[in-house]
Parts: sequence; C-alpha cells; structure tokens
Amino acid sequence: MLEIHAFTLVKSRLCVLKRLLSVSLIFLCLHLNTQLFADEEEFPVVEMTASEMLAACINNLPQERLLLNGTLSVRRQRGIVTAEYPFKLDLNWGSKPSLASCDLSPAVGTTNVVERVMMQRTGSKSEIQHFSGPDLTAQPPPSLAGRVMGTDMTWLDLTLDFLWWPQARFDGEGSVLGRDCQIIVVTPPMPVPGCSAIRLWIDKRLHFLMQAEQLDPQAHPIRRMWVQRVKKTGDRWMIRDMEFETIGGNHRTRLFVDDLKVL
Repeated sequence: MLEIHAFTLVKSRLCVLKRLLSVSLIFLCLHLNTQLFADEEEFPVVEMTASEMLAACINNLPQERLLLNGTLSVRRQRGIVTAEYPFKLDLNWGSKPSLASCDLSPAVGTTNVVERVMMQRTGSKSEIQHFSGPDLTAQPPPSLAGRVMGTDMTWLDLTLDFLWWPQARFDGEGSVLGRDCQIIVVTPPMPVPGCSAIRLWIDKRLHFLMQAEQLDPQAHPIRRMWVQRVKKTGDRWMIRDMEFETIGGNHRTRLFVDDLKVL
C-alpha cells in the first residue's frame, strides 16, 4: 500500500487520476498503472465534442462492484472539525441497470443508519429512492442539489448525475493540479432548484474529472469540489480524499475513503 498526496504525484509525474466518486463523486476509480504519465505520449489529445468527452469520462467509471467505507468531515476555518458522518458506498456501475447506494450514519461511533439513498440508471435515465431513520422509512426523493446531512456535499456529487446531462458545451480551458483540462458546462434536462448548470474540468488526455463547480441561476459558482489525495492499492489508484466547498461559506467538507473492497 502506498499513500501519496496529490500534489506530490503531480510533481513526480506519478500522479494517476482516472474517474467516480467516485464519488458516484462520487468516486473516481483509477485503473491506470503507475507508468501512465511517463508514457503519456501514448495518450494524445483527441479532438472531441463536449458530449463525446463526457461519454469518455463515463467510460472511465469502474465496472466492478465496489464497497467503500469512509467519513464525511465538516471543518471550519483553521481546520476545526465540527461534525463527522461515517458513510458506506456500494457502487456497481457495470450492472444493468447500474446501481449505487449510500448509507450515512448520524455521528462517529454510532451504528444506526439515518440516511440511505439508492440510485439505479439505465442509459441517461435515473431513479433515486430515499430512506431515513433507524427503520429506514421511505421518503420522497431528495433534490439533487440538496445538501447531504448539512455538509457542503450534495446528492449530485454522490450520484454524478451531471455526467449524463445531454446539453453540454465547451467553456474554455484550464489547469487543475498541473493537468491540462477542457472546461465543459452541462445544464440539467429538468429544473434542479439552486442549480442552473455544472462546470466541469476534464483532463484532456485521460478524460477523468478533476474539478466541478455548481452554478446558481445567475451562472455564478456557489459550490466547488476537487480531488485532494489518491492512494494506490495493488495496481489500482483510487481517490481517497475529496474537498467540497460552499463558496463564501465558513466551512468545508472533506470526504475520506478509509476502506475499499472490489467484489
């Protein structure tokens, strides 16, 4: 097991990032080997439309069933932790329909599940179910832009629903962690309260998602998420930490992946 901070990976050209959530946000699974960046000429920049680049990003999602355990940690300025919520994530993007389930517990040290969201997807169509309380009572589906347990993360992050939005356009170029990215703006096919669009930074060569911003109805960024750290297990790289920030807020949320199993 080898643990390295993302900025060290980029500097040493050993950083290998390939798309969730991961994360369903949710967590980008990284299948590339450690020599990928050394042999980067094998992955030339290919001319694509915005929709084709999103499709390539979707194709990077792992097809094996993954079980992840970790913690959502809310921190105020100066790193003071104000809340921590354990989570369990069950991802099976390769099944038909594809499935994702997330369980959230109320606090570290407790076992009662208070929130469960299950999503299944067939092509561009998705269905979300929501349960809450110790008995997991069925609830109305949450708003995709709704906050998870009052953190800076939303259900959009956990489902990565925006990768399947059909209306996509290029919005310039940028760089994240030293990686050249194409910026793409996607708009929801149906109204999402508080979210007019999502701005995505997608690696030009490897087509994985590096950063995302939620835009309000005036097209101003109000939330941002980005990769913080990756970890190698065998020949697989996985995102272990992601940051979520409410722009102008007084706290951030970090997602830690403590344990990963491939079934």
